[in-house]
Amino acid sequence: MEAHKIDTDFCLAPGGPVDRLQEKLRLARPDNPRLVRRALITALVAWVPLLVAALLEPTPGVDVSFFNDIAAHARFLLIIPLLIVAEGLIGTRSRLVVSYFLSSKLIGDAEAARYEAAVKRGRRLLDSWVAELIIIAITAFLVYSAAQGMFAEPITFWFEQTTPDGSTLSWAGWWYVAVASPIFVFLLLRWAWRYIVWFWFLRRVAKLDLRLTGTHPDRVGGLGFVSFNQSSFSILTLAVACAVSAALANRILYGDATLMSFKAPLITIIAAAVLVGVAPMLVFTRRLVRAKHRSWLSYSGFASDYVWLFEQKWLGKGDPGEQALGSGDIQSLADLGGSFERVVEMRPVPIDRRLVLSFAIAAAAPILPLVLTMMPLRDIIRMLFKAMM
Repeated sequence: MEAHKIDTDFCLAPGGPVDRLQEKLRLARPDNPRLVRRALITALVAWVPLLVAALLEPTPGVDVSFFNDIAAHARFLLIIPLLIVAEGLIGTRSRLVVSYFLSSKLIGDAEAARYEAAVKRGRRLLDSWVAELIIIAITAFLVYSAAQGMFAEPITFWFEQTTPDGSTLSWAGWWYVAVASPIFVFLLLRWAWRYIVWFWFLRRVAKLDLRLTGTHPDRVGGLGFVSFNQSSFSILTLAVACAVSAALANRILYGDATLMSFKAPLITIIAAAVLVGVAPMLVFTRRLVRAKHRSWLSYSGFASDYVWLFEQKWLGKGDPGEQALGSGDIQSLADLGGSFERVVEMRPVPIDRRLVLSFAIAAAAPILPLVLTMMPLRDIIRMLFKAMM
C-alpha cells in the first residue's frame, strides 16, 4: 500500500458534532473555521447579557461587583476566545504530525494498514455524538454543583441577591449559571477529551514497528517532530492557568487570603501542568530505548572492525608512501565517530528543554501578576533594576 493512498485526514480541531452544527448555522465553513469570528461571538454571547443585567439590575452591598469580578471577565473575555482560537494552531499541527509519520518513512508499508485504522478510529472518537453528550452532561453536573456551593462562599458576588427567604440568584446570575459558565466549562472539557484522544492515538502509534534510527540528528530517533505539535498544547495550559489565577485574585483582593497561602497548591499546579503536558511523549520510551540499544550494538561492532582495519593500514603494515592527511579513511573515521556520538546522546523520550519550558511558562505566567498583591509594582521594578546593575 503506497503512502499517498493512506488516509491521514485526522486533526484534533475543529471537529465534532458541535462544530458541525456551527457549520450548518454558517458560523464556520469546512474550509474556513472562522475561529476569530466564532471566538468573538461566543465571548459576547456569554458576557454582554451579564453586563446588561448588571447595569439594569445592580446588586449593591455585595463584596464583589460585576465590574470588579476579575474571574468572570477573564473566563468570558479572555479564556473562551483563547480556547476557540487554539483550534487553529493545534488542529494544523496535529494534521501535519499525522501525515508526517508516513511521509518521513517512520511507518513502513507493513504497518500502513494498522496506522490507517488508528487514524480512522481517532477521527470517529472526535466526531462521536456520545462523547459530546457525555461532556455536556458532565458540564451540567459541574455547573450545578458549583451553583449549589456559591452561597456558602464567605464572599458575596454580583450574581446573588438577598430575599426574605435567603440568598438567591439574580437575573444576571441565572444567565451566568445557565449559559455563560456552561459554555466555559464545555470548551474546557471538550479540549480535555481531545487531549485524551491524542494520547490514545500516540499510544497506538507507539505500538507499531516504527523505523527509528539511532543516528537521527534530532537525538530521538526521528520523533522530534511530535514534540513540535505537543508544545502547541501549552496554550491550553495558559488558559487553565489564567482561570486559576483570576479566581485567586478575587479571593486575595476581596477576601482574607494571601498569595503565600496558595504557595503549595500553585507549585503543585505548575508541576502537574508540565507532567500532563509531556506525558503523551512517554509512550515512545520503550521503542526509543530498544532503538538506542540496537543502534549502539550495531555501531559499536562496526566501529570496532573499522578502527582495527584503520590501524592496521596506517599504523601497522600499511603503505608508508600513502598520504594519510585528507584521505577518505580519515574522513570516514570522523563521520563514524560523529554517528556514534549521536547514538550515545540519543534520549529515551522525545522531550527536550523547550517543551518542558513551554508548559512551565504557560502555567506560571498568569500567576506572576498576583505578586503585585504582595508588593507595589514600583518596588518590583526597583528590585529588578538593582538585580540588573
